Amino acid sequence: MDQTLKPDAIDAKILEALMEDGRASFRQIARKTSLTTPTVSSRMARMSKAGLIKKFVPVLSADSVNRGALALVTLAIDSRSAEKVAKDLAGFREVQNVYMTTGQGVTLKVALDSAQELQPFLKRNVLGRPRVKVTSSQIITSVVKEEPGSALPSELTMNLECDYCHGEVTSNRPYTLVAGPSHYYFCCKTCRKAYLDKFGRRLGRIRKAGLHS
Repeated sequence: MDQTLKPDAIDAKILEALMEDGRASFRQIARKTSLTTPTVSSRMARMSKAGLIKKFVPVLSADSVNRGALALVTLAIDSRSAEKVAKDLAGFREVQNVYMTTGQGVTLKVALDSAQELQPFLKRNVLGRPRVKVTSSQIITSVVKEEPGSALPSELTMNLECDYCHGEVTSNRPYTLVAGPSHYYFCCKTCRKAYLDKFGRRLGRIRKAGLHS
């Protein structure tokens, strides 16, 4: 039996509304989805804590941004070190995207001030690594489309961790505590009770502070 926590129909409604307008308030989303504002707030908190919603960022118009030069770089990497190298390269501010591909490959999208900076960048940060070769590099000459897709994927999962025992929460209706803006999730009522016993006073202070703010 699959115990993976997955978004339900309510989560899907909220996500679809957000993908259409990421600036929408809880109240606007509630009106659009025929849900209550507290439901929207609690579900978004859960999806954020579970890592399904990573962050909210503006999508800038490609025509309005002076990017300098964008390049796609494909690397051939030994399979034993591919994941580590990919994570290392993701840490450079010039690297916008990193993709691991079939055939022991890694593809980078790199943003630089000019096309002339590509080779020095590769020489400094890529070519000196053992068993890493550049198989191709291309400068992007124009951007036709560059934005997240608006269609919700058919398969989504959430990784929600119990705030007490740190085990996996698999129920779509987890045991919950709310204190001010914070939501806490538990895999069972025993963990919820244990958390309350340990941190109940602190949660009470947070709730009181919220009432007076």
